[in-house]
Formats: sequence, structure tokens, C-alpha cells
Amino acid sequence: MEAVQQVLSAGINIREETQLKVELECLRTTLPKARYLISCGEWGMFKDKGVAELLSQLKDSTYEAEDLLRELDDKELRQKIEDADRTWAGQFLSSSLNLARNFMHGTKTRVKETQNKLDKAVADIEGVLNFMGLNVESVQLMPETSSVISAPQVFGRDEERDELMEKLGVPIGRVDKIDQVIEQLGVPLITKGSEIRSVGSKGKGPVAEGSTMAKRLKTTCSTAGPPATNCTSNVSVLSIYGIGGVGKTMIRGITEEIVESISRGDYKLSCNFNKLRESLLDLLKKCPKFLLVLDDIWPSANNQWEEFYAPFRTGPEGSMILVTTRYPMVADLVTSNNCEPVELKGLPVDIFWELFRKCAFGKNNPEAYPSLQDIGRSISSRLCGSPLAAKTLGRLLNMELTERHWRTIQNSELWELPYRDNEILPALQLSYLYLPQELKRCFAFCSMFPKDYSFKRHEIVNIWVAEGFIAPRGTMRLEDLGIIYLDDLRSRFLYQDDPQFPCERRYVMHDLIHDMAQSISVDECFSMQDRSYQNQRRMTHTIRHLSVEIDGQSLSTMKGFQHLNKLRSLRFGNKVGVEITWFNKLSNILFLSLQGCKLTNLPESICELSSLRYLDISRSSVEELPEKFWCLYSLQVLDANESCLKTIHQDVTKLINLRSLELPEQVSRALSRLNGLGNMPCLQDLKYFRVGKGIGRRIIVLKGMNELSRTLTILSLNNVPSAEEAAEARLFDKLYIKELILRWEDRNVRGQLRAGQNGVVEGLRPHPCIERLQIHGFCGDMFSPTWFRPEDLTTLRSLKLYLCLHLKCLSIPCISSLEELEFYEVGIERLTTLDGIHAGSAGDPRTQNLSGIISSSNGIASFAFTRLTVFRLNKCNKLSNLDQFLTPENLPSVKLIWKSVTVKS
Repeated sequence: MEAVQQVLSAGINIREETQLKVELECLRTTLPKARYLISCGEWGMFKDKGVAELLSQLKDSTYEAEDLLRELDDKELRQKIEDADRTWAGQFLSSSLNLARNFMHGTKTRVKETQNKLDKAVADIEGVLNFMGLNVESVQLMPETSSVISAPQVFGRDEERDELMEKLGVPIGRVDKIDQVIEQLGVPLITKGSEIRSVGSKGKGPVAEGSTMAKRLKTTCSTAGPPATNCTSNVSVLSIYGIGGVGKTMIRGITEEIVESISRGDYKLSCNFNKLRESLLDLLKKCPKFLLVLDDIWPSANNQWEEFYAPFRTGPEGSMILVTTRYPMVADLVTSNNCEPVELKGLPVDIFWELFRKCAFGKNNPEAYPSLQDIGRSISSRLCGSPLAAKTLGRLLNMELTERHWRTIQNSELWELPYRDNEILPALQLSYLYLPQELKRCFAFCSMFPKDYSFKRHEIVNIWVAEGFIAPRGTMRLEDLGIIYLDDLRSRFLYQDDPQFPCERRYVMHDLIHDMAQSISVDECFSMQDRSYQNQRRMTHTIRHLSVEIDGQSLSTMKGFQHLNKLRSLRFGNKVGVEITWFNKLSNILFLSLQGCKLTNLPESICELSSLRYLDISRSSVEELPEKFWCLYSLQVLDANESCLKTIHQDVTKLINLRSLELPEQVSRALSRLNGLGNMPCLQDLKYFRVGKGIGRRIIVLKGMNELSRTLTILSLNNVPSAEEAAEARLFDKLYIKELILRWEDRNVRGQLRAGQNGVVEGLRPHPCIERLQIHGFCGDMFSPTWFRPEDLTTLRSLKLYLCLHLKCLSIPCISSLEELEFYEVGIERLTTLDGIHAGSAGDPRTQNLSGIISSSNGIASFAFTRLTVFRLNKCNKLSNLDQFLTPENLPSVKLIWKSVTVKS
């Protein structure tokens, strides 16, 4: 009877529930207009403080509306998942009653209040914008391609470079090779400090880099024996770029970096700063003279510089410190008495025009646009000779080579704003204002990170997705759209490749670009460097994205902040070593980074963060996740890469929205053994899947996991009995897998021939876009799948077969005709025949980077692998007539022939 009354009670609320849905839809439809007005309002925020204030209020109201809608969506998701294990009647009662309770008790009031606040903010700024005539049309200037227009790294700075080289004691004309520079620096010189000073974006870093010929932190110490005692070269070159202010924390960080550089990482770093300085002094005594490059120093107290500089006063005679800065006070502080700073001014007019023209016209001939050249000269004259402004504004002009577009930029009111040294150029502000609306949020968000923060390509894109910044477009994955956004921002020179990581896809923001981003997001994003009164005042109720760079003791007191519940992003820059007790206040948090934290267990309160989308515990000491962690049903990214995590719980399969799961190697293998991985259809990172025989472990689990990306290794394929069951995995539908590794039971690779395994390979047909295919331990006797044809594998570059001991027939009729075949590697003991190989056209440019292993009991067929570069043989003991294949005619491009085999001749 009680249950019936509950159902009737729920029915009474149907009308209110319907009304609530209408009000929620109204709130959703108001948000696009609010975001459009934010984009329009930004055109007036730089010249009118009143507009800036109204804009801040509108952003705050928009955030609150988004938070409310997301909270209700998360509650609905939680209800669906928790109802999944209940009976039908239990689901009906639970769903109806919970909807009534959750929505009716207070939700209607919150929705109404949020709608009213948003409507008022929209009306206020709309009225002002109409009065000012700032109803700016949406600007959609997306580049046709993601390629970055390259501008010379150092342009028109030969005189300044030569002047600096003379100050370093290197004769002009001897700077073309690093060996010559180092040799010249070996001449005894008096220890001194030289300094490059200029307004931001004038090219200090490249000039310093060109002078020292050192692009990365490095030394020239010998690697034989302990580096501190066996430095055999004349000079150590230490380059530290983008270090910022020399504060207490920075002093320690730079000192650690220098010690690690000189010692090649073999010197044990002390937690005690005094001992760390003693280590530095000891190393400096044992090393030769050095050249230390400190790029982009900010203002700091005199005693802090002296504290940092003190150990170097006793350094080897002839050593030098080269400093770059855009602050005159820093120049006065660090310059020695006998050395005047080298001051960089704007590029000369004629040289600057050539640079600007290259950036604005790109590959197009400027002479074909005479009217644009006149407008361009007018614009370039306002850029103060700044190369950064030339690149960013030039790229903006390049996107539309029309007089209307160029004159719109030329006539912008931003040019009328006063500009002083070390302030943001109007040109940089224009480069932001002309961004498409969806790119603005992504760009401004990055101001939450400290200056010179280096972010990885997929890391920042995943954060944008978690924050909801990526607008869906058709069937394209959000991550792929995010990559397009990122490449667009790079093409506009708002991000640049990080020179510290030349082999990785990592990016940084120029310090002036970062300043510009901060000026736009001052009420939303904040990087807290200390607990000063000024910084605490910045922590207003409008801040949504916070990066904390303070120590652990100060972290424990942050619970006193009143507006933690409004934070969407929280990142800890230091390695957190104290337990944080205020996580439960982060009710709207989406992105939480505890990267490198020293905690072995996360606090239980983290399980209360029901809105959490992205958790980063990479390189941390975390060994185990809390028991209720798997109730964070909205989680999209869990990055535990290189952490101390030891295990993964079965309940991870409840995280149906999980898109990226980065785990230590042993935990990834443990994940492969769990039941029900198919419950996570959005998952993109699954390194291993081990086929079992029970429900939830069979290969059909992979059927709906079509978001899987990069590399997938399928283990224990001996548990797949037939081609029909193998085909249930639907590997053909998995577009994003680039490398597929198929492994049969490792412990039985020398076992008996298994019937039916030939057909299993037929059922494992991959997507045509597969690039690398590896077969390991195959226990059939014939490898001849019908899908191994050029038209079915249009991008295959690498084929590897290992330990296929029973293989008698390898029928690959199209190897030489594949567009990309990088490795065809067979390490098989009893390969007896190889049939049906036909040569492609010797001049076919599509067959490139080929390498492989061919073996045949009947000899090698006469044909040419025109792009074969590496030829390897391993344990093909029955191979005969190898000499017939190893000819220049058959292998015109081969660079390496490697064999570990006794062959029959």
C-alpha cells in the first residue's frame, strides 16, 4: 500500500515536472545568445570599464547556468546507472520518486533564479552594446589548413647579435659553428654578467640563442666517470629559458636544474636548500668555466637575486651569465659594472615591412595586391617593430586577402588606445578579438597556467573537451575537433612549439601572448604564486580556473576561501605532500590535476566530486584509489601514467563516459582481464584486451568499442574458436586504431597445430586505415586472409610476424604494391613456402619505406621491392636461394640487410 501511495504521489508531480522541463529548455536556449554577447562585449572591454564590468557579470551568470544544467544532467546519469541493477518495479519507483524529489524540492526555484539573473545580465550588456554600436558580426576566419606559416626565427638582428658576441669575447665572423664559439670562449676572461633588454616580443630569446648556439639545457662535460670530476671540455653551456621571476621557489628550482645539468643527473639533490647550494659550489669548483643563459627574467627583490647569484661569484674565471628581460629594473639589477646591456629596439622600418609582408601574404605574391600593400604599410607602422605582432596580426590578415577585411582591421578603434612599454600591443588584442567564438574560450583558458608552462598536445585537447569548450560538429570526435582548434591557434602564432622539447608535440605561449590572455580572463582564470594579500583579493567569486603554485603548508589553509564551490579547474603546480581536506567543497570541479603529488592515497572526499571530468594523478605516489571512486560516473579522463598505482577495480566498467584511461603498464595488463569492458563504449585508450571464455571476456566485448585509438593488442586469441566469433569483434569498424597486434597464447607458442585458427585470422579483418599489423604466435598453418589486398589495406606500412611455428603457406599477393609498407618482418622457424608475390612498378612513388623479411623453401621469386630499405631474416633455416633475392635489381633502395640464420644455398 505504501508503494502505491508513493506512485500516486509521484504522479501528482507530472505537471510540475513537465513545466520544469520547459523552463530548463528555456535556460538552455538562452546560453548561445549569452555566449554571443560575451564575444561582442569583448570588443568594448578594452576601452570602457563599464562594459568590462557588465561582461564579467554576464560571464558569471553564464557559468552559473551551465553549472546548474550540468548538475541536473549528472544526477540523471547517476540515476540511470544506479537503476541498472534493480528490478523493473524497483526502477520505476526509484526513478519516479527520485525525479520528483530531486527536481521538485528546490530545483524549480534555482532554475528560475538562474534564468532571471542570466536574463538581466543579457539585457544589461545588450543595451550598452547597442548604444555603442558594437553588434559585431560573428567572425569565422578558420584557416583552410592547419599548417603554420613559418616566419624566420631571427630576422634583422645581425647587429645586435654581433654586439652581444663581442661582449662575450667572441670575434665577429667566428659564430657559425658551436665548436668555434666554445673554442673562443676558452680564452681567459673576467667573470661578468651581460644582459639583453627590450620591450616584449622584440626578439630577446632568439638573439640570446643565436649568440650561445645552445637551444636546450646542456653541458659539454665528458660522460666518462662522475661528471663533476671529469669535465674535460673548455666550457659548459647552460641554457634555461623562460624562468620568470627569481623568487624563493624559483631560486631553488633554477639551482636544482643547474646542479642536474652540470652533474648529468648523477648528483643527489638535497631537500635542504643550504646543502643544495653547497653542492652547486662543489660542482662549480670542479667544472671548467661556464656560460649560463637565463631567459625572460621578471622583476624581483634585490636580495633574492643576490641569493641566487652568490654561488657564482666564486665560479671559474672567464665564466659568464647572459640574461634577457623586458624590464629595465632587472637590467639595472643584474648588469655588472664593466658591461652595458644590449638594448633591442623595434626592427628598422624596411626590415620590419619585409617580415610583416611575408606573414600577411604568405605564399601569395604581394605585387598582385597593390591596394592591400598600401593598407598593410599603414598597419605595420603601428606595430612598433614587434616581430610577434607582425606574426600574429599578419596571420590574421592572411586569412582573408580582401580590402574589406584589411580595412576593418586598419580602422579598429583599438589603435586609438594608449600604449606604453611592457603593455599589450593593440595588434595582439585584435588577434584575439578576431578568433572564432569557440576558439576564444580555449585560448583564454590557458592563462590559468603559469607563464612558460609547457603543455602536451593531447593533454590540452582532453582538458578542453572536459571543460565543454569543444562544440560538437556532425559525427567528428570531440578530440579531433580539439586538434583542429589547437592547430588553428598555432597557425595564428598564439601558441608556439616548445624548444625545450623538440622531439615532442608540446607548446608554450609567448609571455606577451600570456599577458594578453590574462587581461581577457582576469575575472575567470588565476595563477596563485603565493598567499600574499593581493593574491587573496584576486580570489573573487568569479574565478573558475585556478592554478596553485604555493607550498603544501599554505594549501591546507585554502579551505578558508569562500568560493571554492565555483571552481571548474584546479591545478597544483607543486608536488602536493599534505592531505587536502577541502575537496568536498569543489562541487562544480571539472578538471583536477594532482600531477606528481606525494600522497599514497587520495582523500575520500574526492569521491564527492560528482561533476569531475578529468583527474590527473600522473607521476604521483598514489597506489590505490578510494573504494567509492568508481561512482564518479561523469569522469572522462583518468591519467595515472607513470604513477605508483598498483591495481584497477572491477567497478571501473561503471564509468561509461570514460574516454581516456592512462595507466602504468602492469595495471593496463590487469585491466585487460576485467569483465564487461564493453560497457565503456567511449573508451579510446585500451592497450590490451585478453580474450577469455566466460561472459564478459569473449572477443564480442570489443564489438561496440569503436572509439579505440592508436594501439590495440588482443591477447589469448587461441580462445577464439572460429572465424564467425572472431568477426563479432567488428575490428573493421575501428577507424582510429593505427596499430593492431594479434597474439595467440604466449605460453603455448611451441604447442600443437590448432584446427580452425586459419579461419580466425579471416574474421579479424582490420579497418582499411590500419598502418601497422603484427601477428604473434599464430598456431595455424596458413596465413591467407582474403582482406590482405591493396584495396583493403590502403595505408599499411608495417607487417610483422613472430613465432608462427606451424605456418606452411604465407600467401601475400600484394606486398610490393601496398602504398606504405615499412616493415615486413618474419621471424618464423618453419616457414616453407611463400606464394603469389608480384612486383609493383619500379617507378611507383606510392611504394615507399619498405622493409621486410622474405623466405621460401623454393627460393626467392624474381621481383623488385623498389622502396625496401631494411631486410631482416631471423631463424628462417629452410630458406634457399637467398642470393637470388639479394641483388641491386631486386632491392634498389635497401640500406640494411640483417640476418640471424643458416640458409641453404
